[in-house]
Amino acid sequence: MKTNYNKTERYIGKILDASPQIRSNLKLAYLKLNYVLYREKGFEYYVHPDVSIQDASGYPANSGGNVHEFFGYYDKSPWAKDMSDFLVHRWEGGQNLQIIRYSNQECQIIGKTEAWNFQQGAMTQWTPDNTPGILVFNSVSNKNLVSIWVDSQGDCQELPFPIQVVNPQGYKALTLNYKRLDKLRPDYGYKMEVKNFSPVQPLDKDGIWEVDLNSGNGELIISLSELINIQPRPEMEGAEHKVNHILYSPLGTRFVFMHRWLGKVGKFSRLYVVNSSNISLKILLDDRMVSHYSWEDEDHLLVWARHSSEGDRYYRINVTNGSLEVIGKDVLDILGDGHPSFSPDRRWIITDSYPDRRRQRHLLLFDRQNEKLTLLGRFLAPWRYDGEERTDLHPRWSPDGNKISYDLWFRCAKRGLKFTNFSEPLIYYRFSSDSHKKQRLNHAIDQAKIGWKGCQMLNLPLWQYLAVAVPILRAIFPPRVSHLIYRSLAIFDPRKKQVITN
Repeated sequence: MKTNYNKTERYIGKILDASPQIRSNLKLAYLKLNYVLYREKGFEYYVHPDVSIQDASGYPANSGGNVHEFFGYYDKSPWAKDMSDFLVHRWEGGQNLQIIRYSNQECQIIGKTEAWNFQQGAMTQWTPDNTPGILVFNSVSNKNLVSIWVDSQGDCQELPFPIQVVNPQGYKALTLNYKRLDKLRPDYGYKMEVKNFSPVQPLDKDGIWEVDLNSGNGELIISLSELINIQPRPEMEGAEHKVNHILYSPLGTRFVFMHRWLGKVGKFSRLYVVNSSNISLKILLDDRMVSHYSWEDEDHLLVWARHSSEGDRYYRINVTNGSLEVIGKDVLDILGDGHPSFSPDRRWIITDSYPDRRRQRHLLLFDRQNEKLTLLGRFLAPWRYDGEERTDLHPRWSPDGNKISYDLWFRCAKRGLKFTNFSEPLIYYRFSSDSHKKQRLNHAIDQAKIGWKGCQMLNLPLWQYLAVAVPILRAIFPPRVSHLIYRSLAIFDPRKKQVITN
């Protein structure tokens, strides 16, 4: 049974792009109908049997309550470069979000902010040298959107602009109007009223700012009115315009961003690349749809987009000459759009998917050397966490390339968490040629240890510890027998019981 949406369904979706409201209503109804028809009863998650899950041990779980922790967007890493510390956002309800730093087995609250959303948090990120601090997050001060830079001693410095991305060489950052985003795409904007940005800012005074990190001064380097006048299209007439997802190249010599407009005939997107030194703009893609992207190196970009040559695919674009090629045709793109990024050695691509017919998101690993796609896991996307309150999987690599940020269910259950974004737990990503044949005993023992610890953390009754033995039994017996054991003992799985009740 195919549970991903097929080409015909996606084609109908393209046609309905011209009528956004009708498309939205029909899509919601169609998604709910598919869930009724295809849902996997009792399902919450599946993890590949040869994936080793490792708890970020030693970090204390906070106590009780309706506490949610997540990190943010896929283009930033929660880990410090030396892997010693990592960052999360903590939300306990209300308008404020806490910025949390886990370091040396201690949990430190860095600060609080009202400038955040569930998709990107407060744009919290570790920063390079030649900046006012070692990490930064967006906040509100005296009714102005600002950025807070925290140094190694925990002292804070405020700059009068929020930030989107910091140049890898330091010295400067780029930002945009989060209030306009809140109007046109609330998932990515900030809702509070502020004095220094407006959702209806004049087009010649809105766009992309470059912020000098020494002085704190900002300069509008690309305006929306300028973008509208570059190869104007008839669909722009009467449309609302915005920019989003600014991303520096690895060395900071150039950056890309998306110009999107929404009008009478629907949504359109363009992808631009810009020389950082002289701010010269070049259109890379202009076939209506551009979504998520990631830099491979200084000259090449991976992007999910539409192109007249191959339709909706993952394209590898040479940003210097505009040439492109499809990556993982009919393999990497079988589930459509996702949030891709490269491993540090650039061999692997990690990405995810949006919910399929069963409301399951997929975590996918693609090997560029042999064009092999591995399903690392599937995760239920409950209806109650949809729209502006959703957090996509947003997989991201650790600096050493050995781990991918991921959610850990026992820790979530102990904290009373509900399906939020990835934070402290980790997944190893290396596979051998026989990865799909059978669960390895050493991996099974690791999983059993984690299960035992999880049962202790949750104070579960002794009989529920039976589920801890499942990985070992599956490793010892032949696949058919192990599958039978797994199905028979699934009712004892404490992970499912606990997560359902929270």
